[in-house]
Amino acid sequence: MSRLWAAAWPPRRGRPPSGFAISPALRGSHLQQGGLYVLLLLLPFSKAAVELSFSVLLIGWVLERLNPATRASTIWRSPRLRLVLFAGCAFLAVCAASIAVSGFPALSARGLVSKWLEYLLFTVIVADVCARPRVVTRALAFLAWSSFSVAGYAVIQAVFVLRSKAYAFHPLWYYKRMMGPYENPIDLATYLMVVGFVLLAYALTRRGPPRRWLGGLVALVVLCLAETRAVGAWLGAGAGLLAMAVLSPAFRRAGLIALLVAGALGAAALQREGRFSGVMARSDAGVMDRWAMWQAALGMIRDRPVLGHGVNTFMANYLDYWVGGDHTPRYAHNCYLQVAAETGLIGLAAFIALLGAAVHRMWLGLRVPRDAETPLLLGL
Repeated sequence: MSRLWAAAWPPRRGRPPSGFAISPALRGSHLQQGGLYVLLLLLPFSKAAVELSFSVLLIGWVLERLNPATRASTIWRSPRLRLVLFAGCAFLAVCAASIAVSGFPALSARGLVSKWLEYLLFTVIVADVCARPRVVTRALAFLAWSSFSVAGYAVIQAVFVLRSKAYAFHPLWYYKRMMGPYENPIDLATYLMVVGFVLLAYALTRRGPPRRWLGGLVALVVLCLAETRAVGAWLGAGAGLLAMAVLSPAFRRAGLIALLVAGALGAAALQREGRFSGVMARSDAGVMDRWAMWQAALGMIRDRPVLGHGVNTFMANYLDYWVGGDHTPRYAHNCYLQVAAETGLIGLAAFIALLGAAVHRMWLGLRVPRDAETPLLLGL
């Protein structure tokens, strides 16, 4: 990349001469980085940001692949990532094979392209983009600003909407829990649970005022996560905090203390609202709803255990296996059960192999001593 920059921007005046055309490789690099930053900044506020950023990333990636000078400049040629790449291709192959047994082949074909292929290609492209100098640092800055905007919006929304009956039509009045720019509190909690660890790890790599600012942002994110009152997200965050404490000696003491304090505060909040004893009880509405969805998924798996009912057809088949709860097409609310229902046990095995290959690659990265990016990898 440094040679490309030197060729594109001669040192004479720091700008291209008249009539100079930027090379396709450089345009591809700029497009990919711009697409990544747009995604990080706008994703919480717009579903269209996913399609927009993917289109920009894909165009930039294709431009680089078409240019002979940059065609081979991809980290996926590295032997270290060969297992991850092979597992991803194997899972896509099983998804494609499931179309042959699908009762809704057009729906399955569309889901294969618009869901799994798109998101796995997203992973391939973003990994290449983030391997470039300073991209990770810039991406983390965009993520920090985006999460600050989300948390700030959620706080302002909770303060003003719940205090004015003029907004009585707002969904926040139904949930009575912080939801921010999302459609429900659980979606906000999921976003905060994920970015919270990345921001915490980012703060560990900084010094001075940046660390203090990031520490304040992490505290704001935790506060908003608590106000979503999404117990599942709390449990996920607790598991992540425990993992960080176990894997990072520098974080161990503070992490365990934070975990104990957060657990006590969460239990107290649930007890105060009278929800503590009912959180995991079968009589809880949310638990009953999910139990019905999981039973439907298990029924699908029993009927077609090999290649499933076809990728992207869980909702299309749901009412045929409905056992109770809301009589509308639903997702399984369990990733593994839904993958098994749609692509069979072969698909589930390929999916777990893909996750295992990625986690194994990250585990090897965590074992590199005194690597400056190790906290970031841990946060991810």
